[in-house]
Amino acid sequence: MPKPSPAMVVADARARRLSGLPRAHRPGESRRQRILRNPLSWLAAVFFPLCVVLLWQVYLSYRRTITEAVGNYTAEHGGVRSEPTVSQFNEALWRCTKLALVTLVIGVVVFWLIDRLRPTSLLLKAVCLAWGGAVAVYFAANANDWVASRLTVDRSDPMGSARAAIYVAPFVEEAAKATVLFLLAILVRYRIVGVMQSVALAGMSAVGFAVVEDIVYYVRTYLYGSMVYGVDANQALHEIYVARGLQTWWGHPLFTSCTAIGLAVALRSRSTFVRVLAPVAGYLFAAGLHMAFNGSQVAGGGQTLLFIVGGSIILALLVRLVVHCRSEARVLGARLQDLVIAGWLDPRDPIVYSSFLRRGKLLVAALLRGPRVFGATHRMLSLMTEVAYLRAAVTAGVVDGAANLHGRELLADIAALRPVALHETEGLSVKPDNWTWQNIAARLRGWWHVVRGPRRPRFAPPSGAPVPVGSAAR
Repeated sequence: MPKPSPAMVVADARARRLSGLPRAHRPGESRRQRILRNPLSWLAAVFFPLCVVLLWQVYLSYRRTITEAVGNYTAEHGGVRSEPTVSQFNEALWRCTKLALVTLVIGVVVFWLIDRLRPTSLLLKAVCLAWGGAVAVYFAANANDWVASRLTVDRSDPMGSARAAIYVAPFVEEAAKATVLFLLAILVRYRIVGVMQSVALAGMSAVGFAVVEDIVYYVRTYLYGSMVYGVDANQALHEIYVARGLQTWWGHPLFTSCTAIGLAVALRSRSTFVRVLAPVAGYLFAAGLHMAFNGSQVAGGGQTLLFIVGGSIILALLVRLVVHCRSEARVLGARLQDLVIAGWLDPRDPIVYSSFLRRGKLLVAALLRGPRVFGATHRMLSLMTEVAYLRAAVTAGVVDGAANLHGRELLADIAALRPVALHETEGLSVKPDNWTWQNIAARLRGWWHVVRGPRRPRFAPPSGAPVPVGSAAR
């Protein structure tokens, strides 16, 4: 095969960039070289330190405002103004952060499980989580404070913050959380191929935002109770933790998921009208839900009604995601069948890789056969899904002819993995053939000996001069 000319290489790179496809593989390029040559790696190297700086600014801002608010609260309810010291604030912050970590773990696990069909990379998940916890919080805090100051007649107006929470905060916060999705759609839109990926990334951003927001509420409540005589600070902290961290943690992820669904619909549509209208409609629906949620909290709406409405919306969203998974499975089968007809894949590939049960069986069986087989099988599943979605994008007219070369690269990688990876479920036993009970028992005994270490003698060996037979010890 002749070596492509520099002009062809430049033209191919430009076509891939305009179509949102990754750059071509370079022969002999190591993983380290790919990371260093990837512009996203350098953007991430700048982005994460920036998040640390913004979090520090958020800490300083809230330490000042909460300290002032606690002083005003104690002066009003206790008669004597008492402000917490920096050490007291940091102690309360550490205690409340440990509570908020429970919400963080729950949210990350839930959206990691949602993103299983075409998993996005850990880097993208970390970027969205950091964006929500740092950039979105910093922007929303400053914007909300500025707008609240404009809506408040004077500092004694009790409804200024309520008006901002209902009419301003939903639009500001939803825009702040969802901005990262639009940036990723511009930079790596080939990674956001469906609703599941978009919802998972939006959920990560919303969970990061919700955790930092919960910490602010926890610290404020705990310090209020600690600085006023006769108030049980631990009881107050427990009540708000249960209400925000456990019962209504789903609020921010649910709202942002609406914008994510609109963005995913726009990315897979050829219509300019749909590409503009779908994200806007999703954003407005998310802000509307957020506004209704905040309004019910300010008006003192019952938790029962909130759970019924919120639970119904979540149940409808889950049903929609299940239906979408079945639809995506049919798309995978149809697009892989196109490649079978073209002679690129085996006839059984559409049947195996369009079934979630068969994909799960391959992963479990590969896991029991060692890290080498598991890594190759996992990579095979990802490549099959990626080439199917690439074919679907070509069929829908979302990408142009630049996808042909990338598709051949994916198919070449699939062919190279077939000798190692598991790719057929017919007649496949999850338990390896050499896993007999005798082999398992011998392997467990070997591990036990390694863990226990060498055996020591039960009795110490005799020492000193030998005693003649028949002699009596005196």
